[in-house]
Amino acid sequence: MTLFHNKWLLLLFNFTLILIIFFLKSPSYDLFHFINSLFYVGSVYFFAGLLLMVIKGKFFDGITYSFRRFFHKSSKQPDYLDEWEVKPLPSEKVNPDLLKVCLFQGSIIFVIMGILIYVYYSF
Repeated sequence: MTLFHNKWLLLLFNFTLILIIFFLKSPSYDLFHFINSLFYVGSVYFFAGLLLMVIKGKFFDGITYSFRRFFHKSSKQPDYLDEWEVKPLPSEKVNPDLLKVCLFQGSIIFVIMGILIYVYYSF
């Protein structure tokens, strides 16, 4: 997807999505509800990025390897063609570009949200 290669185009798409959510879902058009719309979209990206970071950090690799070994050893009719030892672990399946995109988008949206919260409570 070329949308992931240009992070600024994706950020523009996200702000368009934020504006659509703001105009469709907010009961009144004020800064408070716009900040909520920023949070809805930004939290999805940020939490997805954090989850990908935990997976990339090999947190689930030991658990996955243990379950594969357990199921291989405890099966009544083992499949000898199943190569459970060479299957890729979850940390090997994480796309580093997707991790960077999610963290970048979530961070930028949260920084803008923080600035708007400061403006909201200052006045």
